Amino acid sequence: MQDIIYKASPTDPEAPAFLQADKVTSAGGDGISLLNSLLSSINSKSIPRRALFSNVPLEIGPGFRISVTGYLIFKRQEPARSCYVWLGGEKPQIAKGVTTLIADDTARTVEKWEIRKAYRFGGELVSFTPEEQAALRNFGDPIIRIIGFKPLSALPFWASIKHPTFIYPSEEDYVGSTRVFSALYQKLLKDSKMALVWFIPRRNATPVLAAMIAGVEKLDENGIQKIPPGMWILPLPFADDIRQNPETNLLVAPEPLIDKMREVIQQLQLPKAQYDPLKYPNPGKIPIFASFVTSRSGGG
Repeated sequence: MQDIIYKASPTDPEAPAFLQADKVTSAGGDGISLLNSLLSSINSKSIPRRALFSNVPLEIGPGFRISVTGYLIFKRQEPARSCYVWLGGEKPQIAKGVTTLIADDTARTVEKWEIRKAYRFGGELVSFTPEEQAALRNFGDPIIRIIGFKPLSALPFWASIKHPTFIYPSEEDYVGSTRVFSALYQKLLKDSKMALVWFIPRRNATPVLAAMIAGVEKLDENGIQKIPPGMWILPLPFADDIRQNPETNLLVAPEPLIDKMREVIQQLQLPKAQYDPLKYPNPGKIPIFASFVTSRSGGG
């Protein structure tokens, strides 16, 4: 079995780059296909790949670590609110928020140094200093620790509750991380296994149990890489995150209406049964413009 070839990107030396070499186009080819290939190459090399975390140790066993870098490839894009606008006056103004803490008994202003957070245990309030709170949230340094292996069939579909993190080897802290990462990747992919890991992405982050899965490379119809090969870390839900579905009374439509709806659904099938997000704009990023219709009355 051949080893995976990892090549640095010119814009980000730690980012995963395309594995295939650039295609040499000839002048005798079709003009439309040549233009599409050039546009695909330009778009693929212009997308920035910013690391979510860098040089986090991946502990395969006691005293056996390699270095990896994580990337957030899939994320829901939403319009970011930069400010609030107050519409109560004659003209819109940018609102500036001010928070003031007031005591319940004396109605005096409370300063920040007078506030201590408390938690209720056994019917009593137990307060902690900021140093004690920081110690309670400290679960150790960032790490990805493998604690076991399970078959991929043991991972249910409903366990996907958060976006996955893509990890890639890094040679900065541990030399030989790429070779070990490639061997682990091929072994998990060959045996259809997943690794159960203890995942702390950064300092003061809440640790989670996650499934580390080997992902295969995916190409489009033009041979351009869409998803690189590597490992995916999928956070798993805890017991209190899983809830039972409420009981619902299903209303079954009549058979003639179901037959009519089947014709509608058949017209909604995606081309080649694959969803390409590049062909569908995000409705959250489309500006909504109000249209004003002015009428002018006739007459002299």
